[in-house]
Amino acid sequence: MRKMTLDEINKRIQAKRQSVDYAANKFRSKSEDEGWTKGRVRPRDRDEILALNRLARLKIRKALKTGEVQYDKESRVFSVDKYR
Repeated sequence: MRKMTLDEINKRIQAKRQSVDYAANKFRSKSEDEGWTKGRVRPRDRDEILALNRLARLKIRKALKTGEVQYDKESRVFSVDKYR
């Protein structure tokens, strides 16, 4: 197996960065002009769904504890202070 140093990797990245950025921006502009969406192509895996749900729950609980988000029990609505 060939070994590379971090400096060699960074040099390769810098050498190809401009052409890759140009190609990506060109593709992005063509996609937007033709009405393409940047949506997801493949369905989410079951484990991925569970991981994303767990992360979302943790984020909501943390926001509720810090007071960034309030829950109104009567109308069953979450409200975010910074967007009020």
